[in-house]
Amino acid sequence: MNKNMLAATLSALLLTGVVRAEDKPAPTAKESIMTFFKNLKSTLSQSAVQGERKKARGAGSVAAVRGAGQYSELADPNETSLKGDARAKRAKKALAEDAEFEKGVSLVLAGKTDEGIKALEAFKVKYPKSRSLASVDEAIAKAKALAAEKAESPKAEPAK
Repeated sequence: MNKNMLAATLSALLLTGVVRAEDKPAPTAKESIMTFFKNLKSTLSQSAVQGERKKARGAGSVAAVRGAGQYSELADPNETSLKGDARAKRAKKALAEDAEFEKGVSLVLAGKTDEGIKALEAFKVKYPKSRSLASVDEAIAKAKALAAEKAESPKAEPAK
């Protein structure tokens, strides 16, 4: 009997469908584009912070182990060298790229769409091999759509 009651309850729940507490209107094109740029800016600022954290965590120590001599004719083990130069250089370049990309996104968010598009296109010219080119292309396309929507909308007359 309990199995029959459980089966009836489950079938009733499945047949009723999903009930929403409140129906929100779908976001407009402008709202969805602005949400894209806000999320993109947040991602860029987080990657810069994470880069700084990784740089701080990069410090480490090396222990020596006594044993047989490890002399190689290829390199002198007693010669001092700097570790992490190439990695630090790449990280610094990536942070500079992210900062410049973020400037273009900030201009679009501030309502300066044309200036933002110019800054993003300048980014593509300056960094043709950037890891962010796909995101830059998408941002340019959305910014152009935003500019086109802004141009189509009737301008409000100033209050007298």
